[in-house]
Amino acid sequence: MAEPDYYALIGVDRGATLHEIRSKFRTKVLAEHPDKGGDPKKFQLLNKAYNILTDQEKRRRYDATGRAEKSAEEEFVEGFGGGRLHFEPRAKEADDRAIVSLQDRIILGPQTHEEGFAEWLRQRDQSAMVLTDRDFMKTHLFNAAELAVKVHHPGPVHHVLGSPKTDAYGQNLPGPIQVQAKPRPIKKTVDHDEVLVRMLAVPVDDSMVYADLKKAGVCLGMTGVGRVEQAGSRVEDFRAEDAVLILPKPAKYSEDKPIGSARTLVTCNVEDIIKVPNEILEELTPEQICLTPVVVAAYTVLELYGSKLKPGDSVLLNAAHMSVSGSALLQLCKLLKLKPLCLLTLPGAPKAVVNGEYGSKSAWQDAGSQEPPSASLRAAYDRISEVLVTMGAEEVFPDAVALLRWRDRNQRMLPKLALDGISSKDSIEQLIHCVQPGDKDTQIVVYGHGTAQPIEVSPHLLAAWGGKVNGFHISRWVHSSTANPKKMISIMENVTKLVRANKFLIDTVLYKVGEDPIGDAFSRAADPTDSSQVVLIFPTLAEELQASTEEQRKEKQRQILAAEQEAQKKKEDEERDKLKNEWLQLLFTEQSVAAMSPEGPLPAVYTGGNTKSPTSLLVWVGDNVKAEMSVLADATSTSTNSALMAVAWYEHPSGEAYADFNLKAPEVVDGSWYLRDTAGFENEDLDLLHDVELLGRSLVETIESRLNEFGLDWSNVSIMGFGKGAGLAMYASLLRLFPKPVGSLLFFSPVVPFPAFLADKMKALGPAPVQPTVMKIFAVWGNRNRSTPGTYRQLLTQVLRKAPQVHCTPDTLPDSDHAFDTKCGAVLQQLLSLVLPRH
Repeated sequence: MAEPDYYALIGVDRGATLHEIRSKFRTKVLAEHPDKGGDPKKFQLLNKAYNILTDQEKRRRYDATGRAEKSAEEEFVEGFGGGRLHFEPRAKEADDRAIVSLQDRIILGPQTHEEGFAEWLRQRDQSAMVLTDRDFMKTHLFNAAELAVKVHHPGPVHHVLGSPKTDAYGQNLPGPIQVQAKPRPIKKTVDHDEVLVRMLAVPVDDSMVYADLKKAGVCLGMTGVGRVEQAGSRVEDFRAEDAVLILPKPAKYSEDKPIGSARTLVTCNVEDIIKVPNEILEELTPEQICLTPVVVAAYTVLELYGSKLKPGDSVLLNAAHMSVSGSALLQLCKLLKLKPLCLLTLPGAPKAVVNGEYGSKSAWQDAGSQEPPSASLRAAYDRISEVLVTMGAEEVFPDAVALLRWRDRNQRMLPKLALDGISSKDSIEQLIHCVQPGDKDTQIVVYGHGTAQPIEVSPHLLAAWGGKVNGFHISRWVHSSTANPKKMISIMENVTKLVRANKFLIDTVLYKVGEDPIGDAFSRAADPTDSSQVVLIFPTLAEELQASTEEQRKEKQRQILAAEQEAQKKKEDEERDKLKNEWLQLLFTEQSVAAMSPEGPLPAVYTGGNTKSPTSLLVWVGDNVKAEMSVLADATSTSTNSALMAVAWYEHPSGEAYADFNLKAPEVVDGSWYLRDTAGFENEDLDLLHDVELLGRSLVETIESRLNEFGLDWSNVSIMGFGKGAGLAMYASLLRLFPKPVGSLLFFSPVVPFPAFLADKMKALGPAPVQPTVMKIFAVWGNRNRSTPGTYRQLLTQVLRKAPQVHCTPDTLPDSDHAFDTKCGAVLQQLLSLVLPRH
């Protein structure tokens, strides 16, 4: 795995000094510190980058190799033989001083001219040393851009685009890719050595269905048949309306970057196309001609690797039902009087696996599947088997174990040739068990793309077998020799004669791009129980132009509709913002809904202490009075001159939504909920603030009734609270819902919704009347309380310090979570001794 760019991570150039690195690091690390809301992973990377770039040896290694740590190979070389084989990697700056010019090498080196020239020749690729007249004309006599021809077709054309399936983390998933057909613009010009091909038919093979794509929106297709629409100014071998077969060199294109033949117009180099003779055009349809590479591949595989086979010999075919190449092999074997043995493995079907020594009967004798196949799989197997036998298969087996048992019962020779058309993870290993030993010239040929899985073979099995595993790629074979394109056309002409005589059948199913669902075409091509070859056909240029005009009209209508919807949405947003701002301005004022329509006092679930002649009133506003009462009673036991009242705000009709609010939600734990400003408020946030105001006004009613009963004043009140209850009590106190300031506020882990909004409302209320004493607020936090993160505590502390005539004293309890426990009770007892008058 490549290491990140540590210079870019810190924000300095590669030539930065230590002073510059330290300076930039301090700035970055402060901004990315987790306690200030930074990303912990990025914070670790910053520290790692600083440690590497400030260490001279590690920095030198990183600059030279891109790695800061020594690899296992480097450590081994340094320790082997006392380090005599160790060498230091050459620095990148040394590349500028390296002698790469032949002239400099001859002048500075000890070699003679002849020695230098001979060395230069040995290091050259012989094929790259051939200069044709076309290469000479291309590079020396003219400017290629000046000879480019403008494409006649003005609009976009349909492209079949593929995208890899990914998981939630963006990693590619195995299996078929995702596809869609969309109009896309094309290249505006045709270069002097290029040909613009109007596609007629493109086969959907495994290389398209299971393409190993690295990005989304890649035009698929590596082959197909079409007609020349335009030819470059210096193209002599092709004319307009010539039928051509696209078959590019495999070295030029790859699975993740195909030539993109699955589109209506394709620009190709002349070396990537082969002219189709009229004899083939007269006998075969375009959808049959586009399968030429597949049919020729089957023919050539048998010709190259089955040259020593005689009539009556067996050939083992794996997955002959999955493509035209498999059916072509079956029909060709039938014509050559060979006896194909077919392995038919269906996904989801139970499969017995040969596992053991090569040639050992114990490797397969006791092997067996755990359960019988389902009725649907059995029906599919019987149907496909019947088709394979009709096409020429001698026997069909569900797996390698079934084949070996059949061979043992019938005393048959194992085949010398096995052809693998699926190339799955364990297909080669199973085929080895089903063929003769390697000393009998036995071979296994992989000719199919399959599901793009790596092939795994046990080294012990491969050594015991001793045969050859070959790979065959039709495009590489065609371009390996100048005679092979002509040979391919000759083979297809022979096959055409067989088609004419009904001796060779090609079963195809057509999907038209732009009309039929392209996803259905690829799903059918990926279905192993469907042996039909899916072929894409393309609209004419007139249809493309008409579709483009219609698409432009629809696009214009979509733009107009989108503009109208955007204007309507903007108007609705402005109206909603206006109503929201008006609602926020009314909250916690005498004109608010809560002030105009109060909902009665909070229920007082406990009244105790000195209720006859108290000198002060202690009010508890917690989140669960029943659970908190035992700790509260012990904490207030020494306050003999005080009456104690506990209220249950969560039993009030207005407290239901506030009580249900989850303090363990991610947005609460990371502090983002507390930090919301008015611009980001949603409807539920407005409802929550309305409930807080209602509960605060109800709390006032409850306390006033007790003050009238005991003959006390608001200055004799000390309000204690925990969690959400403490938060609503703080809102009521700071936003002057209480008629007069209370004596003191003692809160444990208060949950105050939206401190920034609280600060704005205090500012809007204006300066408070001057009081003889300052209201004391004590806020005690649990250091392990995840419901009140550090960012929220800092913000609330700043808001309280700016509040007029308020003195805030924050404190932290070690090893304390979000709970009102005995630790909190002990602190509360100490605080009461400070705030209550002594008599």
